[in-house]
Order: sequence, then C-alpha cells, then structure tokens
Amino acid sequence: MAIPEIERILSCDESGRAAIEKARKDAEDLMADAEQDVKKLQEQAQEELEEFKQKEISSILQDADRKAAQVEEDARKYCQGLKKLFAAQEEVLVSGFLKRFYQEAGLDDVKAR
Repeated sequence: MAIPEIERILSCDESGRAAIEKARKDAEDLMADAEQDVKKLQEQAQEELEEFKQKEISSILQDADRKAAQVEEDARKYCQGLKKLFAAQEEVLVSGFLKRFYQEAGLDDVKAR
C-alpha cells in the first residue's frame, strides 16, 4: 500500500472521528439545552402552583396540577425523542463513515458492521 493511500485512509479516519465527535457534542449540547428548558418549565409550573395555593382556590389549584403534569410529560417525551433522534443520527454518521472508509480503502466488498 502506498504512503499517499495510507495518508488518505488516516485522513478519512481522522475526519470521520471528528465528525462523529462533533455530532456527539452537538447532541449533548441540545440535550443540555432541552434539560434546561425542562427545568425552567418545571420551575415555572411550581411557581404557578404556589401562587394558587396562597390564594386558596382549590379548583384553580387542581387545574394547575394537571397542567404541570402535562408539561412535565410533554417535556419527558420531548427529551426521549431527542435522545432517539441523536442516537439515530450518530448511527447514520458512523455507518456512512465506515462505508466511505471501506470504499476509499478499496475494500468495497467488506461490509461495515
């Protein structure tokens, strides 16, 4: 194998690793943002709940409890969806990188695992 081919393979490997690491970092950043949003939503819901308790309006308090539970459930589903999305994107990136790597290395008939 010639030096330029080895350098090209190493370059592909490095760029693939960098792309995967960037995708992972982006996913972590999005998850952190989503978790902060969830925390803010939970804090806002809790503040609303405390205001209603202070006013002793039980019907409004019950409604606030239902809304807070729904916000929390929606946020939980949103975070789960993001985790699945990020996992799917990472798999696609890795698969694409491996396919490209094998093609450029002249190993087209070897399948990526």
